[in-house]
Amino acid sequence: MQLADYTRLGNWELTFYQRFVAQSGGEFRRSTPAIDPIELPYLTDAHIFLIGVTSISANPSWYKAGWLLQQIDNVKIDDTIIFTNLPRTPVTSVDGKQKLIPLNTIQLVTFPKLTDSYRLRFTPVRWLKDLTLGIWEYRGQETDTTEELIQAIRAKLETIEYKIDHK
Repeated sequence: MQLADYTRLGNWELTFYQRFVAQSGGEFRRSTPAIDPIELPYLTDAHIFLIGVTSISANPSWYKAGWLLQQIDNVKIDDTIIFTNLPRTPVTSVDGKQKLIPLNTIQLVTFPKLTDSYRLRFTPVRWLKDLTLGIWEYRGQETDTTEELIQAIRAKLETIEYKIDHK
């Protein structure tokens, strides 16, 4: 199990902050413009994030802001098995873990370590007319309790071996 110090000053880095407004062309229910999915313009190696989404025009009863998705690029597969009528694509992107992000809160999101680097994509719910998206990456130190337990067991074994050898 991974442990991290989330409260320490300087452990979080704001890596993305932008306001979005729905444009005509991506309509929801034919009359309301919708916000297109937001592809973050960088690769990340972090897997712990704080995600904040606010909307000035949102109804107070609305809970969902959208979904944050882990997108893994450069996956090499033969996709003609699934897409039989399309030309072969030797390299594709696949969706990893997806998390629902609530509106007007800051949510702690942890993605599994599936690869060294990946992209993030935020897909807002279709009825939001505007949103502000902020993403912080955790940059602090992490510890693995499994490793700590193994080290503690090794130390106890050394103590037992010493006692046995010096009886």
